[in-house]
Amino acid sequence: MKRIYLFFFFVCVCMISSAQHEAFTIADHGVVSPIIIDGRDWKGVVRAASDLADDIRKVTGTPAEVIKSGSNSRKAIIVGTIGKSRAINGLIAKHKIDVSQVRGQWESYLIDVVDGSLVIAGSDKRGTIYGIYEISRQIGVSPWYWWADVPVQHRSSLIYQQGRVVQPSPKVKYRGIFINDEWPSFGEWTTNKFGGQNSKVYTRMFELLLRLKANYLWPAMWNSMFNEDDPLNPSLADEYGIVMGTSHHEPMMRAHKEYTSRRKEVGPWDYAVNKQRLDQFFRDGMERNKAYENLVTIGMRGDGDVAMGKGDDADNIKTLGKVIDGQRRIIKDIYGRQDAVPQLWAIFTEVQRYYDAGFNVPDDVTLLFCDNNWGYVRRTGPATERQRKGGMGLYYHIDMNGGPWNDRWVNTSPIPKLREQLNLAYQSGLDRIWIINVGDLKPKELPIDFIMHYAWNPDAVQPGDERGYVHQWAASIFGDDLAEEVTDILVKYPKYNLWRKAEVQVPGIFSADHWNEAERVTLMWRQLAEQAEALRLRVPAEMQDAYYQLVYYPAVASAGVAEIYNCATMNSYYAQRGDMRANAYADRAKQLYEKDSLLTAYYNHQLAGGKWQGMMQDKHMGYREWFMPQSNELPHFTYVSADDAQPSVVTPPTVSDEYAIEAIHYSRITAADGVTWRLLPDLGRKEGCMGASKVTAASAPVGSGARLEYDIDVDKTGLLKVAIGILPTQDVNPERGLRLAVQLDNDSIQVLDARRGLVDTFLEYTPDNLARSSKLKPLPAPGTMALNGYRKLRRNEVFDNIRWLDVTFKVASKGKHIFKLIMVDPELVIERLIVNPDDSCYSYFGSPEKNPN
Repeated sequence: MKRIYLFFFFVCVCMISSAQHEAFTIADHGVVSPIIIDGRDWKGVVRAASDLADDIRKVTGTPAEVIKSGSNSRKAIIVGTIGKSRAINGLIAKHKIDVSQVRGQWESYLIDVVDGSLVIAGSDKRGTIYGIYEISRQIGVSPWYWWADVPVQHRSSLIYQQGRVVQPSPKVKYRGIFINDEWPSFGEWTTNKFGGQNSKVYTRMFELLLRLKANYLWPAMWNSMFNEDDPLNPSLADEYGIVMGTSHHEPMMRAHKEYTSRRKEVGPWDYAVNKQRLDQFFRDGMERNKAYENLVTIGMRGDGDVAMGKGDDADNIKTLGKVIDGQRRIIKDIYGRQDAVPQLWAIFTEVQRYYDAGFNVPDDVTLLFCDNNWGYVRRTGPATERQRKGGMGLYYHIDMNGGPWNDRWVNTSPIPKLREQLNLAYQSGLDRIWIINVGDLKPKELPIDFIMHYAWNPDAVQPGDERGYVHQWAASIFGDDLAEEVTDILVKYPKYNLWRKAEVQVPGIFSADHWNEAERVTLMWRQLAEQAEALRLRVPAEMQDAYYQLVYYPAVASAGVAEIYNCATMNSYYAQRGDMRANAYADRAKQLYEKDSLLTAYYNHQLAGGKWQGMMQDKHMGYREWFMPQSNELPHFTYVSADDAQPSVVTPPTVSDEYAIEAIHYSRITAADGVTWRLLPDLGRKEGCMGASKVTAASAPVGSGARLEYDIDVDKTGLLKVAIGILPTQDVNPERGLRLAVQLDNDSIQVLDARRGLVDTFLEYTPDNLARSSKLKPLPAPGTMALNGYRKLRRNEVFDNIRWLDVTFKVASKGKHIFKLIMVDPELVIERLIVNPDDSCYSYFGSPEKNPN
C-alpha cells in the first residue's frame, strides 16, 4: 500500500506549526473526503478548490467532490476566505479556529484539523489559494506538473497530520515574472500550441504562478498586446488572482504594441510635442483596466526599449516630470486619488542617470531599482528612501536580450549567486516588488522556483542552504533515489555556464598554453555530460520528459557548446604548430555541433509528444554582436595536411612564480564591531567565496574592519604584486564608494577602489553625467593584467563574472609574509588571490592553487 503523510518541507520553513498534530484522511483506497467551498467566495478560490479536487485525482485516481455550500455538516476539506466564506466565518464565531495571526494580513493562511475536518482559511483571496495549493504540493503535485511535465506518483492513501500551521505574510509583497525576449521560442510555441499568446496559455501561467506563491506578471510584449489580443486575458488574470502590470517602458497599462498599432492615430511618442493625444492614450488604458488589480508602471522612455528624446538628459528630466504629473492627474480622475492604485517607476538603464541627478517621483510610488542586466544589483536601497510610503523594489534578469550582451539560451544563474544578490537587495530595503525577467520561462524553471520561494522569506535561506533547496526540488520531482545525482547536475551546469556563457564564447578564452586550462575545463564539462547521460538510463519512463527538459538538455547541450569553443582553441594552438592533432579537435567540434542540432530538434519535435514544438529555438553559437545571429555557426577550424605536418611536441609545463589562494582558504579571520567575513559556499567559480556576515553594516573606518589574513611565500625582494578576484559588485552606493583595504604585514594600509574594471554599460560615468550628479564619482582606470583580459576579445568583469583588483608592495625580505584583506564596505565578495600574477602566462582562471589544503 502506498501512503503519503503530509509534512511541510524546506521551502516553507517560515510557517508556524503547532505541537499538537491531529490527523485527517484526505483519501484512502478510493474514498475521498469532499471539498466544501462557499460559492460566494472569490471565483479564484472556487477555481483553485476545483484544482485541488483534480490534484487528488492525479494522485489517487479518484477526484474529490466539490460542494458549494456556506455551511458544513460532515467531515470534509473546508476551504474559504475570512469574511467571504460562511463556513469559515461560522468556525470563527464558534471559536473553533483562531485567526488572530491571519485576519487582515496580506496573503496569509492557516491550515488546521478542526472537529474532524481539514480547514484552510485565508486572509484574502490569494492567501486562501496559496493554502489550497500548499495541500496540492504536499500530496505530490508539483507546481511544474504541466510546465515541465513532472509526473505525479500514484498514492492510494493521503493523510494530513501536521496539525495547525500558520503561514505569515510574504516578506516581498509583489513577486512575479516578466515574459520577455519571447521570439522566436515562446512566440512560436504559443502560436503552435494555442494559436497565439491568449488566455489559453496565460491561464496556465497564472496557475503556475499561484502554485509558486507568486502574484505578479508582466506579460509578453514584443509582438503582442495582452489586453487586446484576447479580451479574456485581463479578466481571467483578475479572477485567478494575478496582479497585472506592464514592463519598465510601457506606462499606464498600455503595451508598446498598442501604441505602434495606432501610431498614426496617437501621433509621435514625444510628450514634449504630443501631450494631449498621449494623455488620452494613457487615460484609455487606465479606464479599460480600472476594474482589475493592477500595479501601474508610470513614467516614460523612448519609442521602444530606448531612451526618450534626443539623448539630452537635462531635457529628458524636465519632460519626465511633466509626464508623471499628467499620469498622476489621470489616475486621480479615474480612481479618486493619485495614490489609490499602486504604482512603480522603473529606474532602468538610462533612467538611473536621471535618479542620480536628483529626479524623483511622489512618495507613494515604488522605486523599482534594477540590476546590470546580467544579475548584479546596480543600487541597493538608499537610506534616504527606506521610509517612503511606496517602498522600493527590484527588476532582475535571469534572461537578457540586449546590452551588455544576450544571455537567453539556458539557465546561467546558480542558486548561490541568486541568493547572494537578492539577499543584498532585500536587506537594503528592496522588498516591495521583485519582478524577474525570465525570457521564455523555459528553460529557467529552477531559478524561477527558487526566487519565488526565496522572496517569501529571504531570512529563511542562509548561505550554504542553497544545495539543500535544490536537493528538495530534485527529490520532489524525481524521488529520493535519484535526488542527489540530479542535484549534482543541477548545481554544476549553471555554475560552469557562469564561467563563460554560450553567447559570449570565443576561441582562446581558456588557455591552451598554460596549466592545461582549456583541457581541464573540457574534462569537467565532459564528466558532467557523461553523468547526465548515465543517469538518463536509470530515470523511469514516466520521468523521462521532465528529466530531459530540466536536467539533461541544459547540462549536455551546455557541455557541448563549451567543448566546441575549447576545441577551436586547441585546434588553433596545434594548427599554428603544424601539428595534426588539430584535425581531431576540428572533427570533434563538428560531431558536437551535429549533436547540438539533434538535441534541439528532439526538444522541439519529440519531447512530451511534441508539446513543446518551437520552444527551443534560440541561437547560441556564433555571436558577433550582442544580438542573436541568424543561425548557429561553428567557430573557425583549420585542418593540417599530411604534407604540412610537423612532428608533435609535448606542451611544456608552465614555469611561473604566479600562484593562487582561494579566498576561503584563509589563515586567520578577525571580526570587528559585530561583523565578520563568512563563508558563502559554492558561490563563484570554485568551492565558495568570502563575504560580510551583515551586508548592511556601516562602512568600517579604514583599518578597523573585519580581517582576512593569508600567509604567503615571497621568493624575492623588491616589488610584490597581488591580484584580488572579487565578484563584480556594482557601484551600489555611489555617494559612499566601494572600497577594500589591504595590508602586507604591518606596513601602511592601502585602500583600493573596488570599482576598478566596472563596465559602464549604461554610460553613467560620462563627464556630463558626473557634472550633473552629486552622487557619482569617476571610475578608476581599468586594470591591464592578463587576468583582466586586457586587450582580449570579449573579456571584462561582466562576461567573466569576476573583477580583478591589484595592489603592489615593496618587500624587503624573502620568506613568509602576511597579506591582509580588511573590510571597509560590506557588499564586496572575495573569490581568490593571485600572488605574483604573470602577464606572460595568460590564463582565464589564473594559476592553480599552490597549497589547496
